[in-house]
Amino acid sequence: MGAVPEPAIRIARVELRVADVERSAQWYGAVVGLQLREADEQAAALAAPDGGEVLVALRRSPAPGPSPRMAAGLFHTAFLYPRRSQLAAALLRVSKGRHPLTGASDHLASEALYLDDPDALGIELYSDRPRETWPKDPEGRYILDTLPLDLNSVLEAGAPDGGEAEGVEVGHVHLKVGDLDAALRFWTQAVGLDLTAQLPRARFLSTGGYHHHVGVNTWFSEGTPLEPADGPGLDAVVAAVSGDPGLEATHARLIDAGAPVETLDGSLATRTPDGVRVVLEPDARG
Repeated sequence: MGAVPEPAIRIARVELRVADVERSAQWYGAVVGLQLREADEQAAALAAPDGGEVLVALRRSPAPGPSPRMAAGLFHTAFLYPRRSQLAAALLRVSKGRHPLTGASDHLASEALYLDDPDALGIELYSDRPRETWPKDPEGRYILDTLPLDLNSVLEAGAPDGGEAEGVEVGHVHLKVGDLDAALRFWTQAVGLDLTAQLPRARFLSTGGYHHHVGVNTWFSEGTPLEPADGPGLDAVVAAVSGDPGLEATHARLIDAGAPVETLDGSLATRTPDGVRVVLEPDARG
């Protein structure tokens, strides 16, 4: 088979298992700024407050939490705010709500706040610096670092000139994996992402020259199995594929790489080497 065209992929949403749907829906609204789209005791959907697409789908887990730290699965879901002033607003929400930060980092390409949701599922709230300022190494890959974030500087960005969470999206998903090389092969060969940056025991991948749409690491998970399927955790990463031939090319790439493929109604599903479900669907944005 000939060369498979390069994909144009972004992370559309995450599907999470949580112990208490109402509690988690309230948390994602209060902390991230998402708007409840629909909910009952068993499931909920939350979206950006400007009428955008669903970013987080929740369903009730049969078993209680918290999600285990030492297991493959979700490291964090990263919510990208278009403007730094919106990150300042998020920091104020976190502070006023007394939600404890687990970290606050300057990654050179971005500024990020870290928290755990009520089930110990990791969350990142971040905004990007201008793309032309992202540093690169001699090989053309981005240089990412983890430096202390100047929280006062973020707050000095002031109040957002639009809605506090208007335009928020899932900028990337970071996974805990059991085997770094196997994860790298899957995301590059089967899905078609490019390796864009690396840190010890971590790799970052994207399309379109972004710093990363997917991160993988073995910091807490090397050689471990996937988190239990009946407790809180990651049900699926949903990626939107755009361009022509879009999903057709993605299907061919998955088959060529020997990845499992399930054909859904207008979408595809596969699994990472750790067993994380990845759904690839047509990009509603065109």
